[in-house]
Amino acid sequence: MHADGVEALKRMLATRFRELQEEHDLSGTELEKRTTHDRKNASGIRNQGRLPTRDVLHAYDTVFGTGSELTDLGERIRAAQKAVRLSSLTAAAGIGPSGQQPSEPQEEASATDRREFATLAALSALAATTRQRITNGGAPDQTLDDLESDVDDIARVYGSAPPTRLLQDVADLWHQTERILELRMSAETRTRATLLGGQLTYFLGRLAFNAEDFRSARRFAGLADMYAQETGEPVLLMSVATLYSSIAYHTGRYQKAVSALRPVHSIHHPYMDARVAAYNARAYAKLGDVDAARQSLDRMERTASVYSPVPGETPVGPAAVAMFRSGVGIILGDRMMVEEWAPLAIEGYSRGGGDFTIEEAQHADLTVALAHVTGPRSATEPEEAARIAQAILGADPTHTVTARLRQCAGAFRPSDRKLPEVAAFLDECRALPSRPVRASLR
Repeated sequence: MHADGVEALKRMLATRFRELQEEHDLSGTELEKRTTHDRKNASGIRNQGRLPTRDVLHAYDTVFGTGSELTDLGERIRAAQKAVRLSSLTAAAGIGPSGQQPSEPQEEASATDRREFATLAALSALAATTRQRITNGGAPDQTLDDLESDVDDIARVYGSAPPTRLLQDVADLWHQTERILELRMSAETRTRATLLGGQLTYFLGRLAFNAEDFRSARRFAGLADMYAQETGEPVLLMSVATLYSSIAYHTGRYQKAVSALRPVHSIHHPYMDARVAAYNARAYAKLGDVDAARQSLDRMERTASVYSPVPGETPVGPAAVAMFRSGVGIILGDRMMVEEWAPLAIEGYSRGGGDFTIEEAQHADLTVALAHVTGPRSATEPEEAARIAQAILGADPTHTVTARLRQCAGAFRPSDRKLPEVAAFLDECRALPSRPVRASLR
């Protein structure tokens, strides 16, 4: 490949890029707004200057709807440039097309030595350029900085934003991160990109879980666990374990819900310790191990604190402590425990805070509703229970909340079902789909 071949490919890219800009009526400034990549990249393509990175060309392909056309052209140009560099290096070293130097018979030994050293010189030059490409290539710091900021934003809104609205944003960031991980890069850059990949894959697993798509949730959890093991980051490791435990718990595999948490028993992090203890408590309660459940609840309360959300599970603060204690009280049939902690959970979630999520606040409300329809007849308030539950029905509940709504519906006594408020709630509850409609997780 000669230098004029490289220029011909650059002209081809420039011509095609101008055609696409005109076809879509997009200036360099407008492309910058749509892709967040500097408009100088567009100028470089049009003027056949510096070739942009793969991420930039892929972003332009996405905007123009051209598949991988521009990205592929960029790869052809890079391959041609590499061929020219190698040709230049071998020519400077005196190596012919066959990789050998001309030599005279009487100088055969010394000629062989010259060939070997010339080859080494060419390879060492290539090693230097490869090192520079790995150091500066892969994912630019700015790209990783932006991705980390995006993931932090998702962590902050995850507990309150409707899952279907988050799905596309998380999926787009995940695809971008996976493309970065396919490139060569420095160890430090790969560690950052791998952690991002694990965090985004975990969020996809949570979204699949919320859509009751347990098959997809397990697949995402498996991939997230690979990234977590590679990075050794404790919050991600513990978050993946709690996702596995939740899948087992909500499919009735309570022993497996406990065993899913065992791999992280020796891992501790103040952000996650209380969450792990809480998930142990609810699983032990379902297994009928009252002592283990209460010990786990105590450990949860000792380690709980208020934190701003980070990528991973949501933290357990005072409101969540009360929510889990009252919920376990329902499982154990401990009415005093429910009456003590359920109001504290309601009050705590009403103030918001770092451990607030709509889903867990709804669980706290439904614990109160269940308390109103269980226990001695004189202590029940079925109409109030129906009012609380019906309000949650209209709030697009996740599948875990829907399961609690059905539990509440099944707890009404036959005489309660004749009350107008209860009858209205039961009618709406029967209209719920047998399984929630699943969002497409690509």
